[in-house]
Amino acid sequence: MVNYRKLLLLILYSIVFIPTINANQLTSLSLEFTREVTEQDKTEHLAGILHYDVKEARVVVEVTEPIQQLMIVKDSVLEIYYPVEKQAFRFIAEGRIPLPFIESIIQSTQAEYGLTAIGYTLGKHEIVDKILYTHWHPPEKAKEELGTVILGMSDEKLMTAEVKHPKGYIIAKSDYQNHIKFGNNYIPMKVVSSTYGTKSEILQQEQVIYSNPQANTKNPMINFKIPESISVKVVKW
Repeated sequence: MVNYRKLLLLILYSIVFIPTINANQLTSLSLEFTREVTEQDKTEHLAGILHYDVKEARVVVEVTEPIQQLMIVKDSVLEIYYPVEKQAFRFIAEGRIPLPFIESIIQSTQAEYGLTAIGYTLGKHEIVDKILYTHWHPPEKAKEELGTVILGMSDEKLMTAEVKHPKGYIIAKSDYQNHIKFGNNYIPMKVVSSTYGTKSEILQQEQVIYSNPQANTKNPMINFKIPESISVKVVKW
């Protein structure tokens, strides 16, 4: 049986580097990645290649290990295709495909990491150990579902992203490391993330390492579509 939750987390966790991309500098980006996730003393290893079309805000992920799998995410639609099994699924959400812990900044090509585009407003800011922390508050109508987002910046690099529950406790944190520069764009090649429970206990830990970045190339996989001959099962949620 397909584990829909884990498949969704794979694509979403794999694109956490995107908030650093400036649409005026890049048209596309491809990176190889390895991903290690530990949950309840079990560790999963995955590897593949991620392709990002900046103009279309469309992501294609080629999973090569442990199974062959292709995923396409754009706006509120996530498609998953198994080329060996010839199976495909299309998940259609009511709104934007939600990120586990940085859903408010999925709009990577917008100012302020997309926070203002979805109604977030800048609150206080502070400098601690040479890192500028900005606190972003959710729109009034969504305060029961969304909490504060805290971004840590240093030398134009996104260093940390922290998301709080509406009740105030931390539900997720991500650290961005080993940045490389494309023009004016800083891209972290290592992302370490944790999600937390109501008592600050760690529920899941993850490490994603990117390599071999290719910017503004014409890789055909960036336009991949599920073959028309494949029957696609549609799931709405």
